[in-house]
Amino acid sequence: MATSDPSRPATGYPFVPNGTYQAPPPAGSAYPYQAPPPHQPTYPYIYNTNQTYPNQRAIFLRRLIIALIIFTGIFFTILFICWLVIRPHFPEFRVTSLSISNFNVSSSSSSVTGTWNARFQVSNPNKKMKISYNEIQTSIFYKSEFLSRTRIPPFRQGKRNVTDIDVEYAATSSYIGERTVSQINSDEGRGLVSFNLRIVADAGFKAEGFWARRRLLRVYCNDVAVGISRNGRSGNLTGGAMRCSVYA
Repeated sequence: MATSDPSRPATGYPFVPNGTYQAPPPAGSAYPYQAPPPHQPTYPYIYNTNQTYPNQRAIFLRRLIIALIIFTGIFFTILFICWLVIRPHFPEFRVTSLSISNFNVSSSSSSVTGTWNARFQVSNPNKKMKISYNEIQTSIFYKSEFLSRTRIPPFRQGKRNVTDIDVEYAATSSYIGERTVSQINSDEGRGLVSFNLRIVADAGFKAEGFWARRRLLRVYCNDVAVGISRNGRSGNLTGGAMRCSVYA
């Protein structure tokens, strides 16, 4: 039987320096060295079939609406600037002459007969706009009682233009009522009868090739006084030219 050498370390056990023995880790405990990470399987790339894409039609509509809003804003801005530059003004109307002839008021038939000749002076105060007049009608009244109506031929006015228009009204045995007859006879006794003149005209304004919208002008010439002769058959305007009111 062989003897063992005490100075020779025993095989089969880990070497312990300085002769100190360290017991092995108990059964079931973790290995003292860090274990490598577990193997992770690789998968092929899978496309996301649920991904949403923008609606091209909705994008087009939004862009179209934005473009329309911008275009409308630019258009009205340019229109407002043009209005500030042009500054359209209504024409001015004046009655420069009004005479009456063959004037007769019948108390028995409550009617009036006569011929009125009026002259209107129409002024275009605009420096940059021309005016055209179409479908012009004019009437004469005693207070609110209608006496006669006629039409005026269409005409045009240049910039800063002044135009005179002659108009003739005629009435033959036109019924006006007993009360109106009494009022006219009373005015004749004082030698002064006043009439009201009306003009309605479709007018268009034009500036450097640009047509503004047409306007329906309403002209009121109130209390135009006519001095009646002693025989009550004729008369002429008194007090000079009268300026009329213009509305649209």
